[in-house]
Amino acid sequence: MSNQRQLLRKTLRQKRKNLSLYQQKKSAHQLANQFRHLTIFKTANKIAVYQATDGEINPYYLMNLIWAYGKQCYLPVLRRFPNQELGFVRVYKTSRLHLHRYGFKEPKAKHRLFIYQLDLVCLPLVGFDATGKRLGMGGGFYDRSLARSPKKHVYKLGLAHDCQQIEQLQSQSWDIPLDAIITPSQLIRVTNC
Repeated sequence: MSNQRQLLRKTLRQKRKNLSLYQQKKSAHQLANQFRHLTIFKTANKIAVYQATDGEINPYYLMNLIWAYGKQCYLPVLRRFPNQELGFVRVYKTSRLHLHRYGFKEPKAKHRLFIYQLDLVCLPLVGFDATGKRLGMGGGFYDRSLARSPKKHVYKLGLAHDCQQIEQLQSQSWDIPLDAIITPSQLIRVTNC
């Protein structure tokens, strides 16, 4: 099973990496146009996104929407706890980001929120299906962070290119399902949130 997931990860990562710069930009813009109309975006105040890497759909336009609507924008940082949960730091248009040991950029501010203190978390993913199952990069950072949070619900929105959808994804016992997935061409609602 693990080898199948690794092979699937490799195939789907290659698909998104094969998108041209033009396709990447167009997809990110189309996704942002859909995002602005979501009820959860209109009602949420503290919204987390991520720094795109490895062909992930870029939430750059989402960040600009968040700031334009006067909402708070957060980026994940790896907490220094043994279980490697994510913390979230508020960022502004003028925030400086620094290279993390895993090769992505993150803010250096010390004040960090736990995932359950956010209203909406936009998660990157490698693959997904129509039932809200998500295949991540394999580190488990989001799943661990969500699993350890108290009962307060945070809305989990997966962001993806259309080419990352597969018919059926096998989930693991530790996988946390998404509430919805948004791509440039569709919104898949999984829960009634």
